[in-house]
Amino acid sequence: MYVAVIGLGFVGLTLSLALAEKGVRVAGVEIKEESYKKLSQGIPTFNESGIDRYLERNLGKNFEVYSKLEDLVEKPEYYVLCVATPIKDGSLNMEHLIRATKSIGKIMNGNEMIIVRSTCPVGTTRQNVLPTLEKELSDRNIAKNVKISFAPERTAEGVALKELNELPQIIGGINEECSFLATKLFRSLTPTIIQVSSLETAEMIKLIDNSFRDVKFAYANEIMLLCEKLGVDTHECIKNSNIHYGRNNIPLPSPGVGGPCLSKDPYLLIGKDDILELHPEQKSLIFAGRKINESIPKTLANKIKRLIPNKNSKIFVMGFAFKGEPETDDIRNSSTLDLVQNLIPEHTIYGHDPVVSSETLKGLNVKPVSLEEGFKDADCVIIMNNHMKYRDLDILKLLKKSSQPCIFVDTWRLFDRKIFEKNESIIYSGIGIV
Repeated sequence: MYVAVIGLGFVGLTLSLALAEKGVRVAGVEIKEESYKKLSQGIPTFNESGIDRYLERNLGKNFEVYSKLEDLVEKPEYYVLCVATPIKDGSLNMEHLIRATKSIGKIMNGNEMIIVRSTCPVGTTRQNVLPTLEKELSDRNIAKNVKISFAPERTAEGVALKELNELPQIIGGINEECSFLATKLFRSLTPTIIQVSSLETAEMIKLIDNSFRDVKFAYANEIMLLCEKLGVDTHECIKNSNIHYGRNNIPLPSPGVGGPCLSKDPYLLIGKDDILELHPEQKSLIFAGRKINESIPKTLANKIKRLIPNKNSKIFVMGFAFKGEPETDDIRNSSTLDLVQNLIPEHTIYGHDPVVSSETLKGLNVKPVSLEEGFKDADCVIIMNNHMKYRDLDILKLLKKSSQPCIFVDTWRLFDRKIFEKNESIIYSGIGIV
């Protein structure tokens, strides 16, 4: 099989390399010049476990990188759309998706299998992508029925290459032939294929996966807000309510729920407003959950401001990627960014992340420092993600270098709060505690 993957971001590059590793020939198309140059030289454009090895093994063999779709010498059997579908203010920007679709339509002969993998609202494949391809073929006087399927990406950053070989692949074709052809491709990755009845069903499955998780985390975060008001410890409540009680699996709260998927997919499902036609006394749970999760970083920032007596204090923030485990350098929609933006007007922010680059931190108006430099004379230290390297710190020794007293905000409870109870030089705080 010969496959063209359009868009070599997280979704496209991991899929390309996973397929190439299985012997499928892949042409990856990336129009961003900087990304294209790096990948052409075998340099990964983001942090992902195993990606450097996969790239080294397959580049120039089963995997080739192109900057333009028109440069492909051989016609692919499959086109897989993996371009970005960003949102702004809750609304989808389909510019990249439609532009990529048009570029395929201008060179395809009508016999190829088109697979949409970009996350999009239900109906997008049938109502937007398909008509665009049909028009391009019609303009070229090609009378063919477009073969098209939707196959959502469902991997987690940090373990994507592993999960591509393990997780079930959802396939929704416009007809049985298209479902069969898409299955043929993804069967090279995993033996577990789930064929669903329509394009829209496959699109919906992608959105409910992440919306469910967002609502679940919002429940934990709302409990956290209630516990703070009532003066009880959230972690103690949730942990003990889960013990040997199989009906419960309540997650612990977090300093917000960010990242490129959980912060976007609820809006793709319900729109930027609560648009469900419900009775007046009913509201969208999904919409409400998203708003709760978006509010947490600002709520935390206000709590920290109340704890810090002086303005223009030195605040050291640890963890800028949207999550720490599995490890990633992705800061898209990270809760840390929202927190920092709320603190910057009044304080000087120093930052550290085990994998996010110093250049990226500088772009956020944050001064990148080592851990030792960050703790030194800090008025406040905040841990914002749960990276494993932060768990192993000699935290009491590092906090001795800070200002006295120092406000230590451990949002992930990486350290037992009891070790700080008799230490008057440290004011321990976090989320879900008074």
